[in-house]
Amino acid sequence: MEGKRGANGVLVELLRGIQNQFSGSYAVYAEHLGRGEIIAFGEVERPFETASVMKVPVLVEALRQCENGIHCLDEPITYLPEDFVKGSGVLQHLTAGISLPFRDVLTLMIIVSDNLATNMAIRTVGLDAVNQLCRDAGLSSTQVRRKIAFDSPDPLALSSPRDLVELLKAIHRQTLLSPEYSAIALDIMERQQYNTILTRALPYELLDDNGDDPPRVRVMSKSGSLTGVRNDAGLVATPWGTYAIAIMSEGSTDPRFHVDTEAQVVLPAVSRAVFDHFVGDAWARETDA
Repeated sequence: MEGKRGANGVLVELLRGIQNQFSGSYAVYAEHLGRGEIIAFGEVERPFETASVMKVPVLVEALRQCENGIHCLDEPITYLPEDFVKGSGVLQHLTAGISLPFRDVLTLMIIVSDNLATNMAIRTVGLDAVNQLCRDAGLSSTQVRRKIAFDSPDPLALSSPRDLVELLKAIHRQTLLSPEYSAIALDIMERQQYNTILTRALPYELLDDNGDDPPRVRVMSKSGSLTGVRNDAGLVATPWGTYAIAIMSEGSTDPRFHVDTEAQVVLPAVSRAVFDHFVGDAWARETDA
């Protein structure tokens, strides 16, 4: 499927040209939350392997349980041997048996994509509860199937670009969480340190604070990576409006986990194309003034 709804032909041709430079395939779905304008390219309703983007519904369900008094952000969560997993993050290098406040576990899960912290969070809130959250949010293509382990060939989790945008919209519009807990979710997501797709090609002068606190453009996102898979989904808040965007990809022939792996060179151009379409003209007018 290749949609032009809310995107002109020039943008579609640009996105098609990016696809032609990529050994895998990608889909992007984005919505301007003020105008309701939608950009859709590729199979935006098909489930893709999420990789670590699945940590967003885990985060939201954990915060929902804290809001409802099932758990609390100050509650100590203990690292058990059964939580151990390699990959991204820092807790794998620490000693089993330590305890961290639940807020810190969730923060590590998102900002450094800590896999072990993710398993601690899933054990605490339960997979069934995470998937019930997805159903409550109307995410028909989304399912978190298991805790993180690399000895299984089965997908860790599935979702579609459209589902991820719907989840981001729900966080932004505070329909799943109260204003207080929605703000906590966005604060954690804004501090993500793997800014290699959505943020990489955006105008640096808008992302750098340059004395502005906060910066003029703020990205609240979560990325994910597996061999041949690179995804990123987030909210981009600008002076000219906020939009939600999800880019999902698969099948890249570049197996490297490197800042310049193929997807992390090609896909930032998709993010920049969406940015330019939604807000580029307004930014250009301001720059020229």
